[in-house]
Amino acid sequence: MRGVPRQELYTREYFRDVGRAWERFLSACPIDGSGVRNVVLESWARCRRQGVDPHRRAAPVTVDGDALARFYDQNGRLYDAIKTCMAPAVDQLAGTGMVLITSDARGTLLTADGDPPLADQMVANRIMPGACWGEGHGGTNAVGTALTLGRPVQILAQEHFCEAGKPWSCNAGLIRDPVDGRILGVVDVTGPNNMMVLHAGPLVATLVNRIQSHILMQETAERCRLIEMFHEEAGRGEAVILCDARGRVVKATSDVGAILDRLGCAIRLQPAAAIPGLSADVIDSPTLRGLPEWIRADWLTPLRVDGRCIGVLLRLPLPARAPIPPAATIAPAFRPIAEASPSLAPLLRQAEIFAAQKVPILLEGETGTGKDMLARAIHAASPMAAGPFVALNCAALPKEILASELFGHAEGAFTGARRGGAKGKLEHAHGGTLFLDEIGDMPLELQPYLLRVLEEKTVCRLGENTPRRIDVRVVAATHKPLAQQIAEGRFRADLRYRLDVASLTLPPLRDRMADIPHLMRVLLGQIEAGAGRDLRLDDAVMHVLLRHRWPGNVRELRNVLERMALLAPHGVLQWQHLPPALLDGNGADAADEAPMTLKSAEQQMVLAALQHERGNVSHAARMLGISRATLYRRLSTYGRSGRQLAGAEEPDHHVQLMRSVDA
Repeated sequence: MRGVPRQELYTREYFRDVGRAWERFLSACPIDGSGVRNVVLESWARCRRQGVDPHRRAAPVTVDGDALARFYDQNGRLYDAIKTCMAPAVDQLAGTGMVLITSDARGTLLTADGDPPLADQMVANRIMPGACWGEGHGGTNAVGTALTLGRPVQILAQEHFCEAGKPWSCNAGLIRDPVDGRILGVVDVTGPNNMMVLHAGPLVATLVNRIQSHILMQETAERCRLIEMFHEEAGRGEAVILCDARGRVVKATSDVGAILDRLGCAIRLQPAAAIPGLSADVIDSPTLRGLPEWIRADWLTPLRVDGRCIGVLLRLPLPARAPIPPAATIAPAFRPIAEASPSLAPLLRQAEIFAAQKVPILLEGETGTGKDMLARAIHAASPMAAGPFVALNCAALPKEILASELFGHAEGAFTGARRGGAKGKLEHAHGGTLFLDEIGDMPLELQPYLLRVLEEKTVCRLGENTPRRIDVRVVAATHKPLAQQIAEGRFRADLRYRLDVASLTLPPLRDRMADIPHLMRVLLGQIEAGAGRDLRLDDAVMHVLLRHRWPGNVRELRNVLERMALLAPHGVLQWQHLPPALLDGNGADAADEAPMTLKSAEQQMVLAALQHERGNVSHAARMLGISRATLYRRLSTYGRSGRQLAGAEEPDHHVQLMRSVDA
């Protein structure tokens, strides 16, 4: 047994030798030294072990009638891509004496389009949709053998195991899923002209690439829609895994890893990892047959577009949560943030875990939520802490200057280039952290170069071809939803997936109103240090600050306090020092209101926590860092509305609770 030189594959002598070897093989005679290619002999042996009839003159039709329509639906994405991408090639087949075939991952044909004079022969040998040409059905052939071996294959005339294939020569390539690399199907060029088919490899490769690119665009758009739906459907405080229609993990909240361990599930939440049994087919089945035993049906929320299931939310049961831990238990680098915002303690603990690794981190959140401060804390808590922390705002510079600032440049690379060249921020950050703020505004033209740097750990300066090795941890931040940016063609999906190895989302201040007193204490302390005098907040102001929505988040709160400090000659920040925008939103008669006492401020915090947790007393107590019994005692002192709130407990009653809060 041996390989055969390419120029000999379509000669009469080779086909004569193969025909004789096939007859000897069927007679169980030795065929050593026959000159037949190894790939063919090994396939013949597999066919014999599977009991394939070598005298079969037509492939079996395994899908027909009404089942054919269901077969197309089951392969909907692949079939759509094939019909879109193959049409130009099919039109060019007239007069070539060739057939263009596609199949699914089992070798069942999806399409078979050929030169009209070949139609009768195609029907006779069952080269038609619904016929199965997997090795176990159609014997040695390019479609089935490529699927078996997992690589492109050419099978010529007499090399086929069954008589049905011997009039044809085939050249097949594999279509792979662009996300996880699994085989989706086959593109095959078939015809009676051995030489033309043998040289059809470039055509097959081109069609495969077109189909895979089309599927990738569909996948990207669908994943973006899934992430949007994730943010719409998933509530705060939930442990949720977002999966696509094949059960592959798209996104997960921070605490699911520990919960999966508690449930005894050995699932690694990494890109393209799949949860076995969690697919659209299982979700849409009446009995949920195939669903893993550890998943309860009521944990699942199918996500549908136009009636089609494109993914699923898996809501995991949360363990009983302890009160928010004191800042003293947080790593020193994150302690200042924890002291100012106790509700962020769980997120900071996750950030501490991420910081210990060198993986890229993506920080998401509205403007002013403190992404830059968190980035510096991650650097300080990381193995790169001894190195530099270098920041670059991707929205602050034109793309030409941004490219030079990021990658550096060689001498003479452009007009005005520095003599001797210059390092870019990536090189300056060697051994440390590069913080790319507003990554969503990075010009699309620069994104492939940043992706290459992240993957290869090398950088080339502008005007140079010499790669320079760098050791840099990249922390990126954005206030723009990257899923929307991708859908609009403004951001590369592959760069987003590379940056989003570990992501943290900073919630807006309006979703954590209980942090405001802590933030004000810390911010006033910082302002006092700069002003050189003591500052105090009048109790009447607290009511206004707790009712404001804070669209500018923590940055807006600091600016408000700094403004008030400038206008307060005696160091007491009062209602008249508030910006007009805050007073307009809370009524012009704020001065007539009774000064807010500590008890009334506490009541505002409690009500804000209950509103945030949709009336769930247990969750509100955890958010406030007190026990449920303590919260009930507080509620009982708030009059009729407080007694109504204390009379309900779980989310089933949240409508009644919210009515009480509104009252």
